[in-house]
Amino acid sequence: MNNRVAIIGGGAAGFFAAISCKMHAPNARVVLYEKSVKLLAKVKVSGGGRCNVTNGCQGISTFAAHYPRGEKHLKKAFSQFNASDTIEWFESRGVQLKEEADGRVFPVTDDSQTIVDCLLNEARKLRIDIQLSAALQAIQKEGNAFKLRFKEGTEQFDRVIVATGGSPKPEGFGWLESLGHQVEPPVPSLFTFNMPGQSITQLMGVSVPAAVVKIQGTRLME
Repeated sequence: MNNRVAIIGGGAAGFFAAISCKMHAPNARVVLYEKSVKLLAKVKVSGGGRCNVTNGCQGISTFAAHYPRGEKHLKKAFSQFNASDTIEWFESRGVQLKEEADGRVFPVTDDSQTIVDCLLNEARKLRIDIQLSAALQAIQKEGNAFKLRFKEGTEQFDRVIVATGGSPKPEGFGWLESLGHQVEPPVPSLFTFNMPGQSITQLMGVSVPAAVVKIQGTRLME
């Protein structure tokens, strides 16, 4: 790995990528860019504020089968790092985890801040440079390097890891397509409903093993 690595996105994937880079290449300059002023925001609210870190599935095939749209590709990824590796990673850093009856794995504190603190502390220990309010405007390939353009100016890196998550519209990935990447059309997966003032909000936080949800007047059903 060359000496300059940019991570785009300050979520769980971005932090894990940055930490992994520094662990494998201690002398690399790793910079994590987050467009907002908040880091790990989705980690903080995941699992009803408890953060379901992973699950207790035994075996890669069983684990991947829960992701029907990407099972084949995920099998390859899980062969490198799976649920057991995730549990070992956090516990080796002092985060005690527990598996609940439905297979979900949470920190024993039942507080997502435990996971947030672990990732932040690891990044600080490894001296990862974190830049907030740094919205990437464009990436330009120049020879073997990448030029990243921000509102405040440009930076050049040898490697770039994009961990920005999904986009509700295909055009949100246009800047990646301009670099030659083929982007699959985005499909809704895990999302929230914004329904203020409705009685259904009393169900927030309730989990059931099997349910069907349909929006009246549409063909949407899950």
